[in-house]
Amino acid sequence: MSQTTTEHRSQQTINAPFRVKSAGLSLIVILIIGAYYTSNMLAMLPGSEGTPDGALNRAITALVLFIVVEATLQIVLFIGAGRIEKRTQRDDIITARASRNAYVVLTVGVFATVAGMITGFSQFELVNVLLIAFLLAEIVKFGSQLLYYGRAA
Repeated sequence: MSQTTTEHRSQQTINAPFRVKSAGLSLIVILIIGAYYTSNMLAMLPGSEGTPDGALNRAITALVLFIVVEATLQIVLFIGAGRIEKRTQRDDIITARASRNAYVVLTVGVFATVAGMITGFSQFELVNVLLIAFLLAEIVKFGSQLLYYGRAA
């Protein structure tokens, strides 16, 4: 009587083009770091002072964190992929549509900032409205890219 053993490897891979993985990764990073930044800044809003203590430090921390994490993960993604496919006309169309969607969100954010100026928001509040508009525009851009790549597949 002999026994045989079989080895099962459960290696999961996402079979998607590099640009789809890159957009998904960027979306996750901006959601996490944007949530960190927003939650920290919302905690500072009820204050009556102009710019709360530590606000600049937290903004710089979020910016540096975003740059370092995004660059590191994109490098790891590139090394894992081994190559990047050549851009196609489809990639250009998807990027243009996603950028258009983000531009609409950013425009609304700029108008909200101007409305805040008229209604008497503090400088700290105005800067945060504008930064949140930038965050939302990036989320819309990467989300739109994922949606359009999914539809085109």
